[in-house]
Amino acid sequence: MFKKLKRGDTEEDVMRMADEFNAERSKNPDFQPAATAVRVEKMPKKSLFAQKRAQAKQLSEPMEVEETKNAEPPPPSITVPEVVAGGATSGSECRDSMSKQTKLLLDDIHENILGDLSGSKVNRNIINNMVGDIVERRNGAPRAAPEIVEASSNKPRSLFAQKFLADQQKLQKTAQSVRVEAMQHEPGRSVIIRDNKLAEELHAENLKKLNQMRMEDILAERKELLNSLDPTLVQMLTNKRKAQQATSKQLQPEPQSMDMTPVSVTELLPESNPAHEILQQSSENNWLHFNRIEDHKLSWMRDIPARLAQLKPGQQFDARFDWKGVLLPHTLQDLSDKVDDRELYLHGEEPERPGYTLQELFRLARSTVLQQRISAFGSIAGILSIYNQGFYDQVLELPISKIFFLLRFGLDDNTHAQLEVVSKALARLCYNETDEVLLDHIYENAYCHWQPTLQVIANAGDETDPTSIAFLQRTMKLLRTNPTAVRADVDEDEAESRMSMDDFQLAETDLMECLLRTNILQRITFILGSSCPKNNAPESCLKILIRLARTHEKLARQMANEAQLLEVLITHFMPPISDTPAKTTQHTFYGQPQYLCLKLWRVLISQHSDIAKQLAKGPLIERLQNYLFYREDIKGKLIRVQLEALRILRCLLLQGIVDRDSYKKFLPALRQLLDWHYNHCVFEVGGAALIRQHASAVLTAIVASGEIGACDVEAQKLMLEPLHNCCCSWIHKATRSGGFKDYSQLTLISSTLYAVSWFSRHSFNLQVFQKFQRNFLPNFVRSPGFIACFQHLIKTPGTIILSRFSDRRNSHAPLPNVGAVLMNDYGPQLVISDTYPVQLLSNVWTLLELQLNEGEKTLFDALMQPAVLEPVSQYLGQLSKQLNRLLATNFFARSELKLIHQFLCTDGIETYLERTHLLQLVYNYLCCLSTSHATQIKSIFERFIFNSVYVHLDDKSLELLRQTCMEMIYPHIIEANKEPTLTLCYTQAPILPPDWPYFQLRLILSNYVQNVQQQPAVVFSEHQVVRMTLTFVQQLESQGLQIVTPLEKLMYLMISFMGPDSQFLDPELHQLLHAHLKDFYAKNAQHIFDFDATFPDKGNFEPLYYLFVTHFQAASYGDELFSSLVLLPLAQKYDNKWRRRLWSEHVQVMRFLNCDENLLIGGLAAYLEPLEEEPSLVKLYGDALERQLVRPGSIAYKIAQHHFNNSEVLKKTKTF
Repeated sequence: MFKKLKRGDTEEDVMRMADEFNAERSKNPDFQPAATAVRVEKMPKKSLFAQKRAQAKQLSEPMEVEETKNAEPPPPSITVPEVVAGGATSGSECRDSMSKQTKLLLDDIHENILGDLSGSKVNRNIINNMVGDIVERRNGAPRAAPEIVEASSNKPRSLFAQKFLADQQKLQKTAQSVRVEAMQHEPGRSVIIRDNKLAEELHAENLKKLNQMRMEDILAERKELLNSLDPTLVQMLTNKRKAQQATSKQLQPEPQSMDMTPVSVTELLPESNPAHEILQQSSENNWLHFNRIEDHKLSWMRDIPARLAQLKPGQQFDARFDWKGVLLPHTLQDLSDKVDDRELYLHGEEPERPGYTLQELFRLARSTVLQQRISAFGSIAGILSIYNQGFYDQVLELPISKIFFLLRFGLDDNTHAQLEVVSKALARLCYNETDEVLLDHIYENAYCHWQPTLQVIANAGDETDPTSIAFLQRTMKLLRTNPTAVRADVDEDEAESRMSMDDFQLAETDLMECLLRTNILQRITFILGSSCPKNNAPESCLKILIRLARTHEKLARQMANEAQLLEVLITHFMPPISDTPAKTTQHTFYGQPQYLCLKLWRVLISQHSDIAKQLAKGPLIERLQNYLFYREDIKGKLIRVQLEALRILRCLLLQGIVDRDSYKKFLPALRQLLDWHYNHCVFEVGGAALIRQHASAVLTAIVASGEIGACDVEAQKLMLEPLHNCCCSWIHKATRSGGFKDYSQLTLISSTLYAVSWFSRHSFNLQVFQKFQRNFLPNFVRSPGFIACFQHLIKTPGTIILSRFSDRRNSHAPLPNVGAVLMNDYGPQLVISDTYPVQLLSNVWTLLELQLNEGEKTLFDALMQPAVLEPVSQYLGQLSKQLNRLLATNFFARSELKLIHQFLCTDGIETYLERTHLLQLVYNYLCCLSTSHATQIKSIFERFIFNSVYVHLDDKSLELLRQTCMEMIYPHIIEANKEPTLTLCYTQAPILPPDWPYFQLRLILSNYVQNVQQQPAVVFSEHQVVRMTLTFVQQLESQGLQIVTPLEKLMYLMISFMGPDSQFLDPELHQLLHAHLKDFYAKNAQHIFDFDATFPDKGNFEPLYYLFVTHFQAASYGDELFSSLVLLPLAQKYDNKWRRRLWSEHVQVMRFLNCDENLLIGGLAAYLEPLEEEPSLVKLYGDALERQLVRPGSIAYKIAQHHFNNSEVLKKTKTF
């Protein structure tokens, strides 16, 4: 006997036991193990046909066995059976049985494949329950009871089974008779109860109770009820029922006999059922399983409720969009009750709401069905287009980064249909159509050729120069204690570089850099050069390239170095016009010059002169000549190509790429264009706006040639006469038109005045435009249309800077835009309207300055009329009160800032404004100017700030003020002229902060924080800095200016005491500080300071205050002005945290406080009442008195004594 394996046995034990078993088996062959493992093989899977065949074979085996027993062996030969009467064969019966079995087998298979087409297996009760209640007529024939069909079987039954079957049949017959009788006498309503509703409720309750009882119980209850009632009562109820039935038979028509023929499934369905219409179609009997109605599978076809419950105020819901990207409301209003014309809703969640969520669109965009992907991407493209117009701002937040990755993945598909819709969506995300349209609209105006760069701005300014404002702002940020504020003490090198970011992090930081990381340039090169889709995909790809070129100079250089991309663009989209086939289809994009490709070249050229030189080495200049000399289609689609060609020529002229010799090749074309516009350009509104813009481009290109000296005397002789004729013709038409109704009209007249103003000063014949200036221009200035331009300045939606709203430049920080859309109370609007007159007025004022310098006053006399001067004075007055500093940094506001500078520099303008309003305007204006306006800042300083008429300072203070201002401005003047470029940053950050008069005090604080001695270019003492600053600020505030808030002014007054030399002790300076503090305390006696407030680019009050307290302890010398500033936050109306920290951590400071009561803001009462309720603080007061840490009779002693002696929050053993 062998042992069993145990848990601790090893592999050697198992092998040993196996050897023992084999040895025993070799001795005794009959030796068998106690158990044997048997592998049971799985039955092979059979098809449905094989299973039916096997089942039929099993059923036929008993029949074949029975026939074989009675039959004789068949003969060896096959005999032909005889045909008997009746048409049946007299052969073997086995063939008939086999044919029946085969037919049965085929019928079962046919039923499993096509369903029960005959309807023999349809359960009518199931159909009624799933499809709906089929209401039967009340007087119709009763339904027959189901027949009991005895199963035919030759198997003998036992006596018990026979007896049970007989009783069951008898019981069913009795129940059938009872049901028939009950249906004959069952009341539709009670004959005793008159209330119909109550009768129906009792009837339903009775039926429910009867259905829960067995038939034996029903019969027993019926018999007992009849025996218990009075026979006369039963007879009376029976007669009454018969009378009611007789009355109902007379009122109702005779019932028709019930047709018991099989009914089609469609006849059993009500017409309102969703499947009714489908089942009525042709060939319905061939559909699978349509004989069985599955209502849960048809629920998606049910009618959707038209109205939903109203949302509560502030309740959020999922945004749903239609196929065009339009945001749909939560419920559709004003729906017709008769006709439901709502579109089909194809989503499962919230089926009662129209449209699709972003998640559903994302899912469809990754579908395997092309049409679903195209529809989803098309909807996303519509969403992005509406989003860039500002209609979704403050309504919903789009996951821009996720949409970007979805579109970038979709762009990798080479299907042309998908490439078209995906590239369109990606272009609408990157290429802001509104910005580009406005930039092109203003391009032909004077000094509007500058292009914006759209890079993400991280840290503007030089933070390494100790005298720069950026450095001082960083120093002030060191005094922050707000945990939510940006850490300013962390250098940029410590942050993660963009190279170490993953794709999603980079998309959340800079979307264009992330797009460039995805090899978008190579992908677009493949699409345009190899895939060549014959749809709108190339146009969208060019828009994406334009947006990439606008980002910054580095990216533009990278694009200019993509030789294969440039070759594809020149070959397919900048071909010579002569090589273009004569007959081309309307939608052909390849093989024709495209204005978007030329616009891409213009943006690249504007980034830097080096890029312009690199691109000019190719066939660019030859193609420009080819396009400008073309005349056959100047009114057709090539007008945009010529417009962009003129703009590129202007850029090349301004950057010096096209010299005098190269410019001579363009002279015949420009002369022909001038002649053509003189004859065909229609100034009135009925004319084409694009033609007027084309004429303006011709004028600005000619002016650009004169500015760089390419238009020499020979060229001027060729151009001046037609130029003068065009200018006179157009301004004469503008005078007679009665007003400007289109922006292209304003642009044409503005460029006309621009050309006249330049050639009047620099042409070889200065008298050529005398007729224009003396006759046509004064008449135009007096015209109603020009006067309406001044009235437009003071209208509510008139100019940019006076608008009360904000733009959407940084609506999505990783993808900035130029800011062409303003968000007002009524929705988004363009930052420039069709009648925006600023550029026109600026050119008129330029001509005015020119004539005044030459002693000519024709234009001046025409402008000196109330209709002009009154709107100008109102406009300047509004600027002094409500100038929007945020919109002043908008790229499109540059021309308006130039016009304000022209107004301020006009002699005699001060007579139309009060001095207070004028200085406030000057101050507000200076706080808006950026690096590109650095020269304007200098001129305004010289005219107003350094002028003794407006600011009274001694010579030393005035010199210090001049030096301070120039130190802030000169670096920006150098920066503005450093790079040969035609681009500017999209946001024009101002040079001067709002508190620029306190600039020198910021230097004192910076030196104190860094513990260094600043050595500026010109050394000024601490006494001179504080005296100049306070005197200058006092001069401005006396004119009604409020430069900073009261808390900011308090902080700057504290900084005045933190100089390294303690010059506040000087008697003269001390007297000045005393006067300022007394005035400050008097004006803010009732003001409550918010010491927890934060200010942009500044520190909080709390860290500055504790630095101030530390400095007081070290170098106050018991000064009473210094002490009053220390005591200010300790008043009872402020938080006790200031008192607790000073009386605990800086209690030694209290001994040095030496302040008179009249220097306390609010007086001594503000520090005594109300009584202190903080027990810990009262205890600190007692400790300071007990340890004699405060001097008796001082302000600190009076405060501590009053609160400790009178407070009841602590139990005191003694008082002081």
